[in-house]
Amino acid sequence: MSASLLCLVHCLALPFLLLLLPGVVGLFAQSEAFHYAALALVAPAALAAFCLGYRHHRAPAPALLGLIGICCLAIAILPGVGDDTEVALTVAGSLALLVGHMINWRLRSHRG
Repeated sequence: MSASLLCLVHCLALPFLLLLLPGVVGLFAQSEAFHYAALALVAPAALAAFCLGYRHHRAPAPALLGLIGICCLAIAILPGVGDDTEVALTVAGSLALLVGHMINWRLRSHRG
C-alpha cells in the first residue's frame, strides 16, 4: 500500500515538477549563485585549455585573451559593481574567452 501511495504521489507530482523546472532554472541562471558557479567551472577549464594550447603552439595571444576574459568575469561578480558594468564586463569577458579559444583551437589544429 505504501509503494502504491508513493507511486501515486510520484505520478501526480512529476508532471507538475517538470512544468516548474524551466522557471526554477531561470531563477538560478539570474541569481548571483549562478555567476559564482559558472566562474568556478569556467576559470579552471579555460586556464587548462589555454595552458595546454600554449605548450603546444607557444603563441601567447590566446592565453592572454583567456586571462583577460577570466579577469573580466571575476571583476563582474565583485560586490559593488553596478548592473550595467557587470553586464559590460561579463559580455567583454565572454567575448575575450571566445576569441581566445577560437585562436587557440586554430593554432592547435594547424600545427601537427
